[in-house]
Amino acid sequence: MLEIGCGEGKRLAWLAENFHLECHGIEPSALAVDAAKVAGVEAVQGTADVLPYETEMFDIVVFGFCLYLCDREDLFRIAQECNRVLKPDGWVVILDFFAPMPTRRPYHHREGVYSYKMDYRKLFDWHPAYTCFSHEINHHASDEFTDDPQEWVAISVLRKNTLA
Repeated sequence: MLEIGCGEGKRLAWLAENFHLECHGIEPSALAVDAAKVAGVEAVQGTADVLPYETEMFDIVVFGFCLYLCDREDLFRIAQECNRVLKPDGWVVILDFFAPMPTRRPYHHREGVYSYKMDYRKLFDWHPAYTCFSHEINHHASDEFTDDPQEWVAISVLRKNTLA
């Protein structure tokens, strides 16, 4: 399993411990990568547009709340890199902010940076090789639904089909 945007590796460490998965992570923050390594995660510093992994290496690729900060110009390359490292019949899981129409807002944690909300499963499900099996929208801070679109996050589960 690979988590793109693994942060300090807490999710991956939990999955490795509880499900005995071989977990890898990639994260742009050197401090977070160091913390992930302390937690026992095979983590590297890097970004989603250039994945330093072998072709068809992973059964599962997770985007863990990272796409909303990626440059829009990199989205095709990010999807291509994910497709490259994902095995046939593998799974893509996307957890990120959601909007039915793409939006851009100033990122409140860093001046000059923008955050983007969209339906990120569209990076994959337009292609006949990918099928969306699950797509759930909730409030960003709870498992409850909210009518406020500024608070929406989605978790999408897609599968790469070998027969497509």
